[in-house]
Amino acid sequence: MPVVGFILYARCLMAPERIPQPVHEKDRASPAPGELELVRSAMALHDHEPGNAVSLPPSPESLDWWLRSRGLLRSGERATKADLRWALDVLSDLRRTVDGVGPSADRHALERLDRAARATDLRPRFGTGNDDRLRTDLGGVRGAIGRLLGISFIAQLDGEWQRLRGCSDPTCLSVFYDRSRNRSGKWCSMSSCGNRNKVRSFRERSRAPSE
Repeated sequence: MPVVGFILYARCLMAPERIPQPVHEKDRASPAPGELELVRSAMALHDHEPGNAVSLPPSPESLDWWLRSRGLLRSGERATKADLRWALDVLSDLRRTVDGVGPSADRHALERLDRAARATDLRPRFGTGNDDRLRTDLGGVRGAIGRLLGISFIAQLDGEWQRLRGCSDPTCLSVFYDRSRNRSGKWCSMSSCGNRNKVRSFRERSRAPSE
């Protein structure tokens, strides 16, 4: 077998955890408890171009990496570009239901999420644990998104969803879990967005003409 062919073949056999990570900033946002962290992390997924600090919507490639790195896609399962684009649309609608991201009641986004849940064949399960009350038997991308939608629905019933917030930095697409007592959190991370905006505010005050 030619050397190039062998290299390509070896890459196809790579374990999911060894799939190279696309250009993506490390997620420093406050994590959510339990299974809800899977959903929060998915909604916080964003890409960065080299040398560009502005967040960009995730690509099919970055979503494929994210799903595989979390075991939501098995090594033998193939994710088509169409599947991944559909999944990105679903996650975008899900983000619109988070406080600080979209309007409090985006009827069209909710209708699309209902259709997506039906497409993933989500079904209730009696006598199971909290994380398994809504489940799908599908595999692949639709099964993975079905699992995320089931966790999201239960979190909305339990009240945990109301603690998810979008970062107040206009250049950041992160979603974080607000652990403050009065739910007044603004930044996904004080060490990154919080500090950056404090410095920006200080400089703007320093440049303001004194009375």
